[in-house]
Amino acid sequence: MADVVSLMERPVYTYPQVDRLLELSEGTSHRWLNGYRRRSVWYEPILRSEPSDTRWVTWGEFVEARLFAGYRDVDRIDTKQLRVYVQELRRRFNVRYPLAYAAPYVRAEGRRLMWEAQQVAGLPDRFAVEVGSNQIMLAPWVESFVQSVDFDESEGVARKLPPDPDFPDVYVDPLLRGGEPTIAGHNVRVRTVASFVRCGEDPAEVAEWYGLNLDEVRQAVGYDQVHAAIG
Repeated sequence: MADVVSLMERPVYTYPQVDRLLELSEGTSHRWLNGYRRRSVWYEPILRSEPSDTRWVTWGEFVEARLFAGYRDVDRIDTKQLRVYVQELRRRFNVRYPLAYAAPYVRAEGRRLMWEAQQVAGLPDRFAVEVGSNQIMLAPWVESFVQSVDFDESEGVARKLPPDPDFPDVYVDPLLRGGEPTIAGHNVRVRTVASFVRCGEDPAEVAEWYGLNLDEVRQAVGYDQVHAAIG
């Protein structure tokens, strides 16, 4: 009997697919996950404890990359500081993908641990902000990420999420359509909807075929125009 792979450890995307889904510059996800060398200086991975020769990115790694992708100034933060921050979170929460779980965001004690970890890493107020005595709030960009993620109620893991906040009805689900972008609540690929419109079909008719509304069709077309199709 084959071993059961947890959702977080499920290999879903290649590095180029992650870059395209999250609108990252080419090679960014590989650098975040495996580190890189620049001008004879080695920069350690951020989202892995050590480099890996696998061509695959797990769902847990993708979720964490999605969070960092939401912070467009992430490349301006010292890579070593970010790595220390994630290492601290792993140690404090005792899970491999702490940023892919709900606990750091929705529980007061979780936000406190995030705040403490960023102090250790020298990243004050980047992820969590102390707004009063024993009161920690998430930074706006982190709060926006949390509000967009569908967390599993029983295990608290990220179940599905929108890869691009500009298209809130476009979701990726590792268990649906091989992780390709779909319209939230519908088992239809964004690529399929967009291709019909590009071929000249009336958006209103396409919406009717798949039980969508016009805005969902427009988002499918818009996302497909911005992001190269994965495959």
